Amino acid sequence: MAGSVHTTPEGAVPYDAIEVVNTIEKATPPSTFSEKTELEQERDRTNLVDFDGEADSSNPQNWSPTLKWSLIVLVSTLDFAVTLATIICAPVAPQILNEFNQDNTLYITLIVSIWELGEILGPLIVAPLSELYGRFYIYHVGTILFIVFSAACALSTNIQMLVAFRFLNGVAVVSTALNPSMVGDLFRVEERGSAMAMVGLAPMLGPVVGPIIGGYLGDALGWRWCFWLITILCGFLEICFLLLLRETYPVQILKRKANQLRKETGNTSLRTKYETEHTTAQLFQNACVRPLVLLFTSLILFLMSLYVGVVYGYLYLVMTTITSVFEDTYQFSSSVVGLSFLGLGLGCVIGVFVCRSTLDLWVRRKSKTAEMRPEQRLPPVIFGGFILPVGLFMYGWTAEAHVQYMAPIIATGILGVGLVSTTIPVRSYLVDAFGIYSASAIAGCAVFRNLGGTFMPLAGPPLYQRLGLGWGNSVLGFIALAFIPVPLLLMRYGEALRLRDKRKFEV
Repeated sequence: MAGSVHTTPEGAVPYDAIEVVNTIEKATPPSTFSEKTELEQERDRTNLVDFDGEADSSNPQNWSPTLKWSLIVLVSTLDFAVTLATIICAPVAPQILNEFNQDNTLYITLIVSIWELGEILGPLIVAPLSELYGRFYIYHVGTILFIVFSAACALSTNIQMLVAFRFLNGVAVVSTALNPSMVGDLFRVEERGSAMAMVGLAPMLGPVVGPIIGGYLGDALGWRWCFWLITILCGFLEICFLLLLRETYPVQILKRKANQLRKETGNTSLRTKYETEHTTAQLFQNACVRPLVLLFTSLILFLMSLYVGVVYGYLYLVMTTITSVFEDTYQFSSSVVGLSFLGLGLGCVIGVFVCRSTLDLWVRRKSKTAEMRPEQRLPPVIFGGFILPVGLFMYGWTAEAHVQYMAPIIATGILGVGLVSTTIPVRSYLVDAFGIYSASAIAGCAVFRNLGGTFMPLAGPPLYQRLGLGWGNSVLGFIALAFIPVPLLLMRYGEALRLRDKRKFEV
């Protein structure tokens, strides 16, 4: 409300994120308080439009728990459907090639991996637009386009058409960049752990369940129904969006509030704390480059993104090779082999409960004795960093030695715990650290994540052929061990790195 000074919504803009990005973009506020007289400072405070504390229902963090959790369940289900679509067609790829009279087996990999290339581009478009125009319209437009492209995949008449629409499906994904940011919009810092665990589970379970559903559905109704299923599911979710979705981005909400107050009062000096003198064109240009600027100028984001890229690449490498491992080593049939993914899926669920129990607990405990910092999200990453290579070592050597099939399945469960315990806390850390620009940070992180998911699976077959399952997975495990110091270093030096970034960009 105009006429009083209000504090920033808790958790909205940690560590002066606005100042850091503004200096990156060389944004100059109209003038700073230090350059003004006391009278001018008082006038600016009077004209500041902000949320009115916990009584202001326009602040998403003050919405009812029922509404907030309904939105989290809804966007998490969208993310599940999206990631389900990523790999649901993998088991039916031979059917697709047979129908289109193709004998080039490269298409089997391309049908899956081209999606990831599209998903590299998508968040770089979606995240900046959401920071300019809010989450509401971006969710709707992205979901509708996703439905259209999914239906187009089902109606494809040749393999090139299918590959093209699979790429566009990846571009239309909005949940990757926006779901973690919506958690930051809706929940205060000490309340985000459970919601972040929920939105983090969906992208892990989708690829695990996808091959199982795709295998049975393809055998029963044909490969096209794999895409029709996604189309129908996302169509239902879009109807739910129309009924439930509201704008959650605080910058956009306050912008509308300021515009309304200016019309009602005639006071053209009213403004929000997020406004600058940039033109619309300048804001659009800055928003478009922000994800890549952050990725390659913030050491924190670069290291975390590289780590997530490796971890996500491991997930897809294991998922794309587990079928051949269990068919060749344990003689699983094509209809039963999908069940070998259940160990990985169960491990992901356990990892979610680990994150749910530790993320908020650690932050609340630290807040009693010290100021809350984004780095307090990182201890579970250390746990995941040790668990991940254990799962890789056990999976590789038990399969190499032909130990009873439950042993490698349990190993993939351990691997799932490590994967989730690494990725969910990292996303939580980025949301806390980058505040209103968390969507851009997540989008920057998605570049390495999807590069890992695209290209690392291609290294799986030659790696196993050259070194075997034991040493092949051991090499991956040793690489994972090398990343363990990253969260340790950020816990120790993260705050200093953030301050250094701010000073560097102010030069």
